[in-house]
Amino acid sequence: MTNSQLTILGLSGGIATGKSTCAKVLLDLLPETVLFDADACVRDLYQRDTVLRALAAHFGDGLFSDGGEINKGLLRERAFSNPADKQFLEDLFHPLVRQECLALLAQTVKNSQSRLFVADVPLLFENGFDFGQSTNLLVATSRNTQVNRLRQRNNWDANTVQSVLSSQMPIESKFALADVVIWNEGPVKTLRSQCRRYLNSLNLNL
Repeated sequence: MTNSQLTILGLSGGIATGKSTCAKVLLDLLPETVLFDADACVRDLYQRDTVLRALAAHFGDGLFSDGGEINKGLLRERAFSNPADKQFLEDLFHPLVRQECLALLAQTVKNSQSRLFVADVPLLFENGFDFGQSTNLLVATSRNTQVNRLRQRNNWDANTVQSVLSSQMPIESKFALADVVIWNEGPVKTLRSQCRRYLNSLNLNL
């Protein structure tokens, strides 16, 4: 039996806008929700032999420690400072992430009685990540809030923060691509209230 009542939602934002917190709130409000976490998927993909070989071929063995672990800091630095390296990583990972997302969605449609499928994808808009969603939800804040959260949460210096933010599509540019925007400047309870109102607008009867 297939699930014909499933709402399919794309969730995105910018770094430190609270996208992952929003995903957790949605799960808390509607525990039956099936969540695809693109970041978690990428972490799993880093364990694949085919991915490791591709990384070694492009970046060289210097990317790896003596124990074979990837130097994530070096990889992030290369991606943020070299557009060609950033493009290589996107070309390597994004098709694989989309493949995994589609597989989970197909499984959910076929077997699950969940009413909501959410794909938490940081580069949803940048890469036109289409997986059959009916709605794209954007979690947004001001740039100043992003800067403050990154400095407090990640203990990054000002140059690192600006480098990371400059490498991403500005939140303002994502507004036109989103169907729904949640403004996340306040406490979690305010975010929760917005999420509840949105889910109720989908007639999910919380």
